[in-house]
Amino acid sequence: MIFLHPQWLALLALPVILAFWEWIRRGQPIVLPFDHGRQRRGSLVRFLVLCANCLPAGLLALAIIFLAHPIIFNPPEVERKLTNIQILLDTSGSMAEPHGSQANGRNRRFDSAMDAIEKFIKYRQGDAYGLTIFSRHYIHWVPLTLDTESIMLSRQFIQPDNPRIDPPSMGRRGLPDALWGITYIGKGLLGVADLLSERPEGDRMIIMMTDGESSDIIPPLDGPIIARLRAERITLFSIMMTEEAIPPPLIGITRATGGEVFNAVNAEALHAVFKRIDEMKKVVVLEKKPQVSDYYDPFFIPAIALLVLSVLTLFGLRFTPW
Repeated sequence: MIFLHPQWLALLALPVILAFWEWIRRGQPIVLPFDHGRQRRGSLVRFLVLCANCLPAGLLALAIIFLAHPIIFNPPEVERKLTNIQILLDTSGSMAEPHGSQANGRNRRFDSAMDAIEKFIKYRQGDAYGLTIFSRHYIHWVPLTLDTESIMLSRQFIQPDNPRIDPPSMGRRGLPDALWGITYIGKGLLGVADLLSERPEGDRMIIMMTDGESSDIIPPLDGPIIARLRAERITLFSIMMTEEAIPPPLIGITRATGGEVFNAVNAEALHAVFKRIDEMKKVVVLEKKPQVSDYYDPFFIPAIALLVLSVLTLFGLRFTPW
């Protein structure tokens, strides 16, 4: 605790002098007939009366402290710089292909992607996340939000549908292949760029997960995509869910934004990729200046107590005035 106006504290000498004078002064004694008798000295009563007479000095001391304006410095607030992360997830039929080990049951590329997304979101809390699914078209399934639970709840509604692996007799789960088939990465990237451009604050990042090539990013079609991502200051990270060579146009677009491309042939590799992305795109911590606040609270109760006692002592706890 410090005082905003410490010069006022010099006046604390006044209540100290007044209290000291109250204890040593004799007053103006008057001899009464019973003073020559055998009377008790009344030390306890004298002590109580002197204490009561010192109460105004105590109130004066507290008043001076209030004038000096006590303050404290609260610890600085720690705030992280928000990163807007839009996940661009390929949900074409090929994402229903097996991914990694199948020893514990069927595990699709889509399943590995959603599991990795869930772990990444839980680990890197505090950022805004959104989910866009794409194939022939794109749908902003979950807008950018801090309520990341909505992304995981969408899992059952966006599952890929592959008639070759899952015949129609097993029931349809995703969008029909005739409407949703084929992969257009460029269209999805431009759609997400439009969405992220609406975010006025924070960094912007796209994590794209796909398993196929795209005809709409082949040069010279990649030029406008790179220009748009750079103009919106968007960093792109691309993850290929297969062991196949990553298409050169996708490598060029990704690295032009400052991001990187990865292969993830199984779930373990995919988790390692997300860890690598987190290391490349570190959380930025912003530390604000210490906050100054008034610190009158410790003095309110003593001031009220002294005031109440001073009023009560006016009803008779004093020396006889003659």
